Amino acid sequence: MRPNVALRNCILPTQKQLKASQVYADLMEEAKPRFDCIDAAVRGRTGLPGPAVQEFCFLQLRLLCELIAPSCLIAHGDITATHGNKLAKEYAADKIMKALEGLHPDFYPHPVLFRITPPGPGFPGHVHIDRKSSGFLSKPELLTLYGRCGDLLHRGTVKKLVSAKMPVRVNFPEIVNWTNKIVVLLDGHHIASMDGKLHFLCILRNANDKDRVQVTIAEAP
Repeated sequence: MRPNVALRNCILPTQKQLKASQVYADLMEEAKPRFDCIDAAVRGRTGLPGPAVQEFCFLQLRLLCELIAPSCLIAHGDITATHGNKLAKEYAADKIMKALEGLHPDFYPHPVLFRITPPGPGFPGHVHIDRKSSGFLSKPELLTLYGRCGDLLHRGTVKKLVSAKMPVRVNFPEIVNWTNKIVVLLDGHHIASMDGKLHFLCILRNANDKDRVQVTIAEAP
């Protein structure tokens, strides 16, 4: 897999692509206040006791996982199987991820830094993206995190409850680590179509547009 990719300047999307990019942008907008909620909670601004803060934060992390997975479905609307009733009604991030893995192994977002060359006389312009190699939430880690959230947000079996240590150990560094990984993943990323010709490009906070999400579609040369 190439670490760097050069794309043609953004194309004029079809109505179907335009609708998909807007839904994708809306899902990414939902992610931002969840990051803010986690930050406020771990800084002690909620007034809640430690165990409740931990539960609140892992709920946000679980919901972030459940934003990323369907976002991948939206981005891969070119794959006919993603429109089936089974996937369309699925909310569990792990099940969506496993289904997409079977359809398109490279379906997951790639965290990137964007370098944009604007068009000029006789030059259409292009977008150069440098892929980040570390520090982001990988596909296996998303499944690990989703399972971890499930463990912490359910009281568990009687056997687990009887053997549980009290008081509950609160691990704020773990919460911060998971959150940072998701931020690095989503802050700037692209998702390639199955044939590699089209790319969803997403900037989570566009400084030139009041920090709103920006989603565009570019074409590989």
